[in-house]
Amino acid sequence: MTLHELIHRHEFDALVPYLVEIDPENVPSNLYAFKEAFDDLRRMTPADANGEQIVVSTVVDTDDDGNELDRYIHASHCEGDAWDSCLAKEVIFGTAIDEVKALARILWHMTFWGFTPELEGFRDDTPQNKYERQAAALRRCQFLNYAKGIADPFERERLCLTAEGWKEYRRRESHRNRAKRMRDARQERSIARLERKGKVQRLIDRILSVVYGDTDLADLQYLFDTEAICEFDFYSRTVTADGRMEYIINNLKKYFCPDDLKEYDRFEAYVEYPACAPITGEEASEIAGCIHALIVKSHPGGEDTFRFRCHAGERTSDSFDVHVLLVTSR
Repeated sequence: MTLHELIHRHEFDALVPYLVEIDPENVPSNLYAFKEAFDDLRRMTPADANGEQIVVSTVVDTDDDGNELDRYIHASHCEGDAWDSCLAKEVIFGTAIDEVKALARILWHMTFWGFTPELEGFRDDTPQNKYERQAAALRRCQFLNYAKGIADPFERERLCLTAEGWKEYRRRESHRNRAKRMRDARQERSIARLERKGKVQRLIDRILSVVYGDTDLADLQYLFDTEAICEFDFYSRTVTADGRMEYIINNLKKYFCPDDLKEYDRFEAYVEYPACAPITGEEASEIAGCIHALIVKSHPGGEDTFRFRCHAGERTSDSFDVHVLLVTSR
């Protein structure tokens, strides 16, 4: 049985208990994204399996004396691989492994690097912004504090060394004096500050890539002064314009965890729709109302404890898909 056949044999709700069992701390907050990935896989066309199979088997970790430390299910040849290729692979089940539990583990592995077929987080070809470039330059400078004379040009560029090189690097680092330790600490603080600014600038650039009539660069400068920011993405996962907003709203109501919002007090929702199939004012109000209800549920203190706004903008695309970006901050 191929993964394409397997994923059409079972509904997502049957997988939920097994997904939560894999990672009880993080999975509940991401069930909505697992659901979107599941639906994305169902509508994709299998490609070439490249001669590979997905083998789902039980792995037992032991200590040096052979005592069992952990026992878990593992799925091979699916983590980091192209989704359409995985769909064509035959699934081989280990002894006494249930189909649904196996499918949950495969879905977990396939989404390890991101919840879209583009494998977000696994590779990123977006050019660095000015803060990210400054942080990278400072990180390279810090690396060279102890790598001079050890690293060749290739290693200096990629901040890497051979095993022997790292041994010498650590030896030098362990013998640094107080002045060098203070210098390193200053550089770490500067790198952390620049990396955070880089992430904020990347978020601002992402928002401004879509034309929102009521949002410009000045409106987003507050993000640089926040203590913490969290982003949530919701996709309609549809090939037609019908039911797009209904899908997102149902996903929010059923699979999104309101507790993830309680630590924040400012919320900005950006609804992005294709110019070829704009959403109606009623649809925009429905999604805004749904998100507002979730925020209220997470803030027992009422409306005075948070700020919420919803923006809508269009993009040029052949897809009917609607995307909602929820930016939470404090």
